[in-house]
Amino acid sequence: MVNKETYIQHIKDQDLKQLLVKVLDQVEIVLKTHDVKSTDFLNPYELRTVTQMLSDFQDIGWIATGGHKEAERKVLVIFQDYLAEETIKMPLGALELTGNIQFKTLNHRDYLGSILSLGIRREKIGDIIINQDKCQIILKEELKDFLQLHLNKVGNTSIDVKEIDLREIKALEISYKEISGTVASLRLDSIVSLGFKVSRAEAQNLIAKEKVYINWGIANKNFFEIGNGDVISVRGKGRVIVEDLQGKTKSGRVHIKLKKPI
Repeated sequence: MVNKETYIQHIKDQDLKQLLVKVLDQVEIVLKTHDVKSTDFLNPYELRTVTQMLSDFQDIGWIATGGHKEAERKVLVIFQDYLAEETIKMPLGALELTGNIQFKTLNHRDYLGSILSLGIRREKIGDIIINQDKCQIILKEELKDFLQLHLNKVGNTSIDVKEIDLREIKALEISYKEISGTVASLRLDSIVSLGFKVSRAEAQNLIAKEKVYINWGIANKNFFEIGNGDVISVRGKGRVIVEDLQGKTKSGRVHIKLKKPI
């Protein structure tokens, strides 16, 4: 039996704690039955945390896959390490949505909302890639038939859904808007205020309510210091990436350049 408490006792995030327990349950099954198990889709922070934990298990191997090279959300396939990776079937599928999409302003939230409204949990869905006249969705394989049968509208737009091979996924080239400014310090609340155009007080409120994430992990301290390459997300407002720290002004403020996906 795996001593789960050893791995979760220091974790404060309840969602993360539940995830680790679930993965440890899967590890026990793999060790006992030699079966292959897979997680739901994980964000980069969850993936990092889970793989660090799995590295403690000598006989366990794993593969992280999101269905395409640039995938952000990935599942972990867990197996006994004597198995050859090429013999393991990946538990992913892909769907392509088409229709009168090019004349509509359908966005990521529209597609995801339509899927979730059917009772699908977010963690069952991977990357959603929108390319002008179509949308490609990576998902757990067991959901393919259900969505092909029941997903027929996104918002008020009628759509057609068909299964595609994962090799047909075309990663979207992301465009960014540049945000430049100066901040009093590299504290999290200062960067949130600049990047999301909110007051410092509102930024602090968002942080206190645990709506702010650094590199996909909850950040609930205003004084957390930000560095180059950090990804800062605010629930419902998107994300910004710290692209460059450009020195200080004469008054001691820090020049900073952010980029925000558009």
